[in-house]
This record gives sequence, structure tokens and C-alpha cells, in this order.
Amino acid sequence: MKCRILKSLLALLLLQPLSFVWADAPPVAMGEQHKPMFQEHCISCHGEKKQKGKFRLDTLPFEINTVQDAERWQQVLNAMNSGDMPPDDEEPVPALAKTNFLDDLSNTMVTARKVLGDQKGVITMRRLNRREYRNTLRELLGVEINVTELPSDAASEGFDTAGSNLFMSGNQFEQYQSLGREALTEAFERQANAAVEKKEHYEAETWTPIVRDYVAHQADARDRANKWVKAVEEAAARPENAEIVAKIREEVKNNESRFRREWARIPGAPDPFTFGFDKGNENDADLANSSLGEGWQKYHEYYLQQPQVETGAYLGVQTMHPATLNVNFIQMLVPFGWPVGNYVVRVRAAATEDAPPGRKFVEFGVDARSGGQILSTHEVTGTMENPQIIEIPLTMTRGNAERNNRTMYLRERGSWDTNPQGGRVRGEALKQNGIGPELVLWVDWWEIERIPDADQPKPVGIAALGIPLDDKSTAPTAEEMRTAIERFSVETFRGRKPTANFVDGIHKFYDVRIAAGDKHTEALKESLSVVLASPPFIYLSEPAGDAHRKLTDAELASRLSYFLWSAPPDANLRDLAARGELSKPEILAAETTRLLDDPRSEGFVDSFTYQWLGMFRFDFFTPNQELYPKFHFGTKIAAGQEVYETMSHVLRQNAPLTDLLKSDYVVVNSELATFYDLPNVHGDQFRKVNLPANSPRGGLLGMSAIQFMGGNGEHTSPVERGAWVLRKLLNDAPPPAPPNVPALTRLADKVLTTRERMMAHQEDAQCASCHRKIDPIGFGLENFDAVGQWRTEDSYVAMNSAGKPDPKSKKTWQIDPSSKLHKGPAFQDYFELRDIVASKSDEFARGFSSALIEYALGRSSGFSDEPLIDDLLQKAQAKNLGMREFIHDLIQSKEFHTK
Repeated sequence: MKCRILKSLLALLLLQPLSFVWADAPPVAMGEQHKPMFQEHCISCHGEKKQKGKFRLDTLPFEINTVQDAERWQQVLNAMNSGDMPPDDEEPVPALAKTNFLDDLSNTMVTARKVLGDQKGVITMRRLNRREYRNTLRELLGVEINVTELPSDAASEGFDTAGSNLFMSGNQFEQYQSLGREALTEAFERQANAAVEKKEHYEAETWTPIVRDYVAHQADARDRANKWVKAVEEAAARPENAEIVAKIREEVKNNESRFRREWARIPGAPDPFTFGFDKGNENDADLANSSLGEGWQKYHEYYLQQPQVETGAYLGVQTMHPATLNVNFIQMLVPFGWPVGNYVVRVRAAATEDAPPGRKFVEFGVDARSGGQILSTHEVTGTMENPQIIEIPLTMTRGNAERNNRTMYLRERGSWDTNPQGGRVRGEALKQNGIGPELVLWVDWWEIERIPDADQPKPVGIAALGIPLDDKSTAPTAEEMRTAIERFSVETFRGRKPTANFVDGIHKFYDVRIAAGDKHTEALKESLSVVLASPPFIYLSEPAGDAHRKLTDAELASRLSYFLWSAPPDANLRDLAARGELSKPEILAAETTRLLDDPRSEGFVDSFTYQWLGMFRFDFFTPNQELYPKFHFGTKIAAGQEVYETMSHVLRQNAPLTDLLKSDYVVVNSELATFYDLPNVHGDQFRKVNLPANSPRGGLLGMSAIQFMGGNGEHTSPVERGAWVLRKLLNDAPPPAPPNVPALTRLADKVLTTRERMMAHQEDAQCASCHRKIDPIGFGLENFDAVGQWRTEDSYVAMNSAGKPDPKSKKTWQIDPSSKLHKGPAFQDYFELRDIVASKSDEFARGFSSALIEYALGRSSGFSDEPLIDDLLQKAQAKNLGMREFIHDLIQSKEFHTK
């Protein structure tokens, strides 16, 4: 029955055609007199037999009929204007012929833009992407849900707002309905528990008697282990056991620990279980006897000697072996009976007087025993005489249903990012003091509290229902239910009123579920989940058809809010749109400012920055902890956040876009300031910090995260770094690498500097044409290591025939950052390179404008957008290239108001 009803509802929700292509425009002719020049200088490399750069010209018509033709001619114009074509090793085009050709082509493109300016290729009505869907449910229902099961928004290039990628097939209806049902279930739970208060307090010193008992246990276990080992050795020494003992020793390669584990094969050797050891762990006795066991005992004894163990607990950098008592983290389980909602965790903590600055940080996370997920890092500024209280916000959802994701932990930063890293830290300390890492962080207590929100306004979708959301209250009447469905649908559809047939269909579905035995709340969730899976919700409110037209004010409100908030328009926007006032320039400008000032504008900052700067590469690699011990997992999180916080600062302050190329400040917190060796920066909040003279920081190139993306977590890659700068900062993207290019790994057995390695790579003709532009920039950034620390020397270890590092081959050299840009100026160091890049503000602003257009309008930015880009750039230049100016001018443009 349910399946048949859903199919009937789907018939009510059929989509109109989602895309269209504008009719062909009249052709724009190029001068035929240029064909001989093309034939002589271009076709040999870009013809039928050979297509360098995968670009073919012999089929390019001299009449521009389509956007695709115009795009190809624009590429020709750009390449010849920049001097890249013909290449240096080919015969140059005679000056006069080239001048005449570029003049004609430039004028032809101007005409083509006028003719094709309204075409813009394919116009696609698009669905909400994952981010927008999640944020829209948050605004509607007040919940956050996991949306990873939704269709991917990924594209080979461009942004996740591109309509061409955001289609939806009919079989995805149930996915959206399932997610909607989950969101409604959590929303109903939150409303039912809106007034619930919960609080649990833990005194950290409760660990002390446990540690004390464990130390006594360790001492006793070690004594019993020694007796067992002695008994095994005595049995092994008997003459009659010589043959079997020799055989066992040969098998275990004289490993004493492994030898003792073969005790059962030695006549007369006692089993360890008779000495009180665990029958489920045959290594238990051997472990207690080992030097590792002795080390654990010493460390726990050292712990008990600390002055404040009777009033709190110390966080140590110590082993997490399951046979030990962990003293490197404390944890709490959020009780299973506690409801979903907003919580706050409070920790009263301090650092000892001799704590090094780099160790005054704690990590808060979930599920420490399974490796842990770090949620946040916090600086400990409190002293033993005056501890501080750290407050950490926490949201518990229905996804936090298992013990592992309800168990929170607190530990010293970097105490156990990985097993090798934790062992290395412990081993280095043992060499120095024979005990282990010194204890420098102390916790007095911690607590968790649920924050009631009954006095807060209800989410708009919940408020619109206006009927009971539980089964204890009187069920709504038929008329009340129908009205509730209609009001909810209006909010869900962002102000659009549903048809009577739609509302009747949902109401009928509710009645059928009740008749089938559902209680009110279950039937209501099932019914509303259909609304949340319907096209008017899933798809943005923009017109489809066969002609351009101006957006209505309601459509403009939706485009504006999803551009700047990645979320639906609020009541203020919808009210202005309903009155027909939003499209008035002065009203629209004021609303743009309001939206940018709202915290929800972080939806724009985060998503645009992530895609524009290619931050997805930041998540690809894990840093080599042995090579870069200061770059903890928490540091990596802070480094990534710096990029977004800097973008947010520039946007909030309407600072010049050029601050992203070079600035005398950074936007950091204490975690990152410590990594950058910037003194006197304390606290977890990111803030503007002025830099000392001659600092390599300031601007994107000085950020750890940007440099980290130009490598693999272990070694730098001048190619990745140089290509990124060309693409993102200089608006001069190199073409994709041609096929069958020899990889640099073929040089892995060569003891070469980075520069020598890259120059050897350029010996291949198919590599040199691109790498001569890319590599010099990468050389200029080599003073940054793979995690963005400043350095003056580098080293390399070659691989042997087995593919293993050969320590004997290690080569160390002083970094030489000097180079010369292809067809550009020379530079002696990173600072001169940064100045050159910073001088290219027009190119940077042009690339930023193009990206902004793509993100805002959900389509590729092409040749026909050149006049718009020119306009944005000209207006922003008059206002010091303030970042907000680009956004304001784009929103006021004809293109933003047109579908």
C-alpha cells in the first residue's frame, strides 16, 4: 500500500523540463585573409596529425556560429596575446601579419560577445547540492544531518553549484525521503526535549587511587613474572632438555621472549597461569617481566609523585598499550539516556610552571581508544595557582548512538597522533630522564551540561506546523492537519504556495498511514518526508524555458541567499521579495551587506574558498610525524582553518583582495602562532596578528596549508606549487600534462637536489614547454618544507634496487630559491618572488572574478563574461579592490538578475 501511494505522489511531483539551449545566433565572420598565416604557423602543430595541448585548429571555422567556436577563438587570442604562441623554437609570425590578425580577432570577439552575449550555453535548473541541502534542513528544522549518501556534487572542474552536474534521477527520491525522515525524527526529539537539563561532573582525582592500585599490581606482577622466568630457565638448564631447548632456540632465533612462550614444550617448565597470570593472554607474564613493563611501572610511580594528584589528574605523553593503565588521557561517556541537543563541556585545567610553550595545548575528541577523532585543540593558559576553565561546545545528534561516538576524551596535543609518533616521543624522553615525558598539564575537573533551548524561537518549519508533535496530546482535526501541511510546504518551498492537489495528496497519505496503524507522529513524519523529497524543495526556484528573462523578486531572493549563505532566504528577504522591493538597487545593496554581516555568510566563505583554492588536496596527505614532529594533527586542522579565517577577515573588513597575495599580518590562533614562532599570541580564537619585518608569512603563499598542498606530506613538489600559483594567483593555468610523460619516480635512485631533479625532467621535450613556466615558481618556494615551516637547507635519500631508502646515499644542500620567470623577471629569493606575484593584482582579481561568477550563477564563466569581468574589476579598482566590492557589483549586474 505504502509503495503504491508513494508512486502516486511521485506523479504529482513530476519535474518540468530542466534545461534548454538557446537557438543558434547569426554567424560572426573572421577575415579570410588570415588563413594563409594560420596554415603556415599553426596547423603543423595543431592539425589533423598532431594536436599539441589537445588543441586542433584546422577544423576551427572562420565564422563564429556557436559559443564553443568562440571559446576556442578566445584561447587563440589569449595565447597569441601572451606571446606563448608560436613557441620560441618555431618561426615567429611576421610582426605586421600578427598585428593585423590580433586586431581583427579582437574586434571580431567584441562583435561575437554582443551577438552571443545572451546565449551562455546550456541553462540548467539545478537541485540543491549537499551543502545547500544540509543547510536548508538546518534552517527549516534546526538539525544537522549526515548527507554523504546523497548523489555526489563532484565535477572534473568548477564548483559544486554548477547546474550541469546537479541533476537528479527518479530512483533518488527514496534517498531524499529517508534523509528527510531522519531529520524530522531528530527535530521532533529536540522539540520534545527542549526544556531538558542534564549535567554530570567528574573530579579528575578519582584516577589517583586507581593508578595507586595499579602500581601495586604492577610490582606484584613483576615479582611473580621474575619467579616464573626463573623456573622456566631452571627447567631449560636440565641436561635431559638440552636437545629440545636447542631446537626451540634455533626456531626463535635466540629471542628470549619468544623462547619463554614455548614453555609448554620444555619438560618440567611451569605454566605462567599457576603464577596468577591471565589464561587469556599468554604474553601477560612475559610482558610484566620485560623492560617495557618496568618502564610502565616507573612512569606510574612517577605520576603518583606529582604534587597535585590528590586534587586532580595529570595528562601524560605515555603508551596506550591495553595492558597498561592509560595516564595520557581522561574520558567520559555521555550517558545513553541523555537526549540529542546542544551541550557544553567545561574543563578546569592548568599548566605547570616549567611547561614548554609547545606543550601547553590539549585536544578534545571522541573515541580515543580507537585512535580518536580530534574535534578541537585548546591552549592551556591557566597556572597551578590560577587554573582556567575551558568551554567547548558540543552537539549530540542521533548519529551519536554508539559507545565509541559518545565517549569524549581530553589529552595533551600530539601525545598519540599515531603509534610510531607516540613511541618516538616516549623513547626520546626515556633517553633523557629514564622515565618518560614529563607531566606538564593538570586537570582539576571536567563536566558536561545539556543546554535547554525551550525559550529560543522554534525553527521556521517546526513553527509553521502549529500542531502537536507527540502522541500524548490530542490529535489534530482533518482541517488542522491540512492547514499544517500547507504551512509547512510553504516554508519548505521557500515561500511558494503548493497546489491544492499537492496538499490533498500529502494529507491523503497521512490518513492512509493512520488507517494502517501508525500513530500520529509516525504518520506525520512519513508524510512530511515526502514534502522534503519533492522537486519544489530539492530544486532551486529558478525559471526554465526557451528564453532569457529577468528573475522575479522571489527568485532573486533565493539566488542571493544561496550565493551568500548556501541556505534559503530568511523572512526579511522573503518579505521584501513579496512586496517587490528586493530588486531595487539600494534595497538589494543593503540586503547584500546584511547577508555578508550575518554569521551564515561563513557558508559562502567556506565553500567558495575550499573549491576556488583547491583545498581538497589538503585532505589527501598525512604529514610524516617523524620528519615534522611539530606538525601535529591539531596543528594541521589549525593550518587549514587559517585559510578560511583569513578569507573571512578580508571579507568582513572589505580589505583589499591583494591582502591574499601579500600582507603585513596573519589571521591565526595560539596553536598556529606557536607553529609559526610568533610570540605573545594566546587563546583559541583566530585573530589578526601583525607580523615582524621580513616575515615570510602574510598572504596565501606564507600559509602552511597552501605549502602543504604542494607536496605529499613528506617531500615538497615544485611542480604542484608552481602550477597552483599559476592557476590560482596568476590566472594563467598551465595545460594538463600530456599523456606518456616520464614520471619523476624514474629518478628515485639518483642522488640529486630538487633543482637537478626538475631540470633532468625538463630534458624531455614534451615536459619542457610547460615546466619552464611552472618550475621557476616552485624553486622560489623551496624555503618552505612539506608542512610549511621555513628552512634553509634540504636533503634527499635515494632508493635502492629494492625500493627502500639508502641512508648511505643521503645528500644535503643549501636551498637556492633564485630563478627567473618564463618571459618574466628574475628573482633572488622567495621575498622577491612574492613581490612579483603581488604585482600581478589585475590577473589575480580577474581570476577571482571569474570564479565568483561561476560559483554565484552555477555555470562556467566563458568568453561572453569578459565584459562583466572587466566591469567588476574596474569598479573594484576604484575602491581599493575591496573584496565586498566584487560581490556587491556582481549582485547588481544584469547577469545576476537574469536566467
